Amino acid sequence: MPSRRLLPAALALVIVAGLTGCGQASGGSVTTAVDDAASQRLTALTALDQRVARVAQRLSEANVELCPAVRLAAGWALHSASQYSNELRPLVQTRFGLRGDLPGVLSAPPGSAAAEAGLREGDLVVAVNGAALNAGPARTRPAFEGLAANIAVLDRALAAGAARLDIDRGGQSRSVTVQPHRACGYEVQLNPSDELNARADGRRLFISTALAGFTQSDDELALILGHELAHHVLRHRNWSDVGGAGREANDAASVNGAGDKETQADRVGLFLTARAGYDTRIAPAFWRRFGAANWRVRYPQLRHASAEARARALEQVQVEIDAKRAAGGPLLP
Repeated sequence: MPSRRLLPAALALVIVAGLTGCGQASGGSVTTAVDDAASQRLTALTALDQRVARVAQRLSEANVELCPAVRLAAGWALHSASQYSNELRPLVQTRFGLRGDLPGVLSAPPGSAAAEAGLREGDLVVAVNGAALNAGPARTRPAFEGLAANIAVLDRALAAGAARLDIDRGGQSRSVTVQPHRACGYEVQLNPSDELNARADGRRLFISTALAGFTQSDDELALILGHELAHHVLRHRNWSDVGGAGREANDAASVNGAGDKETQADRVGLFLTARAGYDTRIAPAFWRRFGAANWRVRYPQLRHASAEARARALEQVQVEIDAKRAAGGPLLP
């Protein structure tokens, strides 16, 4: 899990998809209704992005010693005007002060290096260590590559240690110094989808907007992200470009698993979630609620036990966690 740089590149696509079929509005009231709907969707998705960023950053820093890949990171979530649709671009430019491909701070989670530096939602990063970032060309279609290039520049700067950022905050220029934190070297991405799904690919963790929205608290969201992070901790997923985005191999990280991969990830994921200070006692109830809402997890599937079986197994893992806490030793899986 990353330093918690969330990549909300598809945010605008979700909102636009929700407006499909509205057609051209000939009356001002209809146009206003469409604008209001877009604004409300943007508000809801921004809150979801920020929630994922907050939980992922906390999991990442709490479990860095167990992660096979680590990096120095700010723990922020960034976005840019250019990644949004033409319909939404004026709205996000006004709301967040975005400009072209320049990275805007969507979230600086509490306790992150970004928050410690004084960064906050709405700050626009215009330069790093005296080198201007690229605002890019005028775009007629949503594009992410310009923001990605700027993020790569920021990653390289943070990988070297403290970085001085020039920012625009409401039209006022200022400089801040970000002292990055050591964190797990995995990005977390919120994907627009109505499927209740999450996955890990060795470089990133993915969670759908539907599943993130299904969780009713940060504790529940941490269960999902902790499970996917566990796949990385257990080395179930691997990638070849370890050095990308400032990542380094953490050869000391080692967690042994027994049983099938999903059972291993359930167990280790609960430990990772507990290590980050989340309430893991809710896990059995969450899986039972999840199973009641989704037939795909209610019944056994290929490589996945039923929700009830997973809930019962996690009850036993909680007993193990409680025993380790009572003994006063390290909370290691």
